[in-house]
Amino acid sequence: MLLERASRLAAKITEYQKLKATADEAEQFQSRANQLTTVSDKLSRTRISLKNMREAGVTVDFVPADGMTLADRAKALRAAISNNPSAVNDPPFNIKHEFLDRVAAINSAAERTITASWKSYVRRRADFGSSDVLDALNAIPQFRPSVSKIRQCRNAVEALGNSLPVDPKATISSLNTLVAEHEKSWSDLSAEDISSDVVKFIRDAASDGASLTSFSEEVKKWLDARNLTAAFRIRLK
Repeated sequence: MLLERASRLAAKITEYQKLKATADEAEQFQSRANQLTTVSDKLSRTRISLKNMREAGVTVDFVPADGMTLADRAKALRAAISNNPSAVNDPPFNIKHEFLDRVAAINSAAERTITASWKSYVRRRADFGSSDVLDALNAIPQFRPSVSKIRQCRNAVEALGNSLPVDPKATISSLNTLVAEHEKSWSDLSAEDISSDVVKFIRDAASDGASLTSFSEEVKKWLDARNLTAAFRIRLK
């Protein structure tokens, strides 16, 4: 009787050990699967973001460092797992340091490059120059409504450049609209009791600089009277 009980107990212990080993192996499989899935999902999202940016006309200069080596390792890992699923826990290389960490680093570098490229694109498209002129004009009550519109456009454009768009084409369409509104607000700048020559000088100075010939005595007196002369740029050509 005692021997039978001992035999049954030994069998239960053996079965338990098998089940535990199976459970441990399953846990290892799940852990490895989670690691691979996390890296794969991030890489997929970054690839889509890169594709969308380039299709929208935003130049993104990015080449993954040692990409071919990592691609070869991915193929080797896939082949090993196909032949023996347990290979996922005993790969032909250090899967964390030689694959997962390096792929994650490439993904992070790509994300930074895409973000920097987008911000650069927005800055080039909306090179509005210094806000000094706006600050100066805001001191003139007649110009405040126009200044307010111009600042609204600039703030909206800045907001677009601060975050990576999900849909670059749609966001660029919004950017085009804002840039057009900004230009129109400057072209509509006017005041009934301010000389047209003064208004023209201000518009020109706000873009690429007013010409020296437009800096007439009338304009000079108007600016000097309001301590605004230093706020404007004049082109010598």
